[in-house]
Amino acid sequence: MIKSIVLSLFFAIPFLGTTQLLVSYNKAAKVDFKKYKTYQVYGLNVTTIPEFEPRKEGLNFLITEINCQMDARGYKKVNANPDLILNIGVVISAEQKTRQTDIRDAPRYMGERNYHWESQEIVVQNYNAGTVILDVVESENNKMIWQAVSKGMISPSIDKNEIRITKAVKKMFNKYPVKIKK
Repeated sequence: MIKSIVLSLFFAIPFLGTTQLLVSYNKAAKVDFKKYKTYQVYGLNVTTIPEFEPRKEGLNFLITEINCQMDARGYKKVNANPDLILNIGVVISAEQKTRQTDIRDAPRYMGERNYHWESQEIVVQNYNAGTVILDVVESENNKMIWQAVSKGMISPSIDKNEIRITKAVKKMFNKYPVKIKK
């Protein structure tokens, strides 16, 4: 009995609102990141599905979190002639969580007719996902030297989204070549 309760809790955990945050990185070879001292956020490009309009506060919060990470690494934000240019892209998409059915999902049937059942994928949850793409470009030769991409679920709650944005940006900068200055 206890074993079945523990197993049911184990399988229910992914559907209780916990979200997975996926992050990937790309870095140019042979770049000395310590030579750069200044940066500028050049652009914010947002691509979204028609039924979702991102809130301006959330986008501003994202830029603020990125600025905090850059500042913590000793970079100074400037309005003209930066060493680095930050391009930020945000993509909002409609996603679905699915699961594969098994024989326990088959309808109960008793009779003499020929019965056929096949496993199939069923939708468990519809949600909106946000992907943030951060490109760090060397302004001198317009060459991308570092990129981080983060994808996660968007919550209807502004507070939860701010927490998720903070976690995503921190995780994006975990592999940034310049560490936080103490």
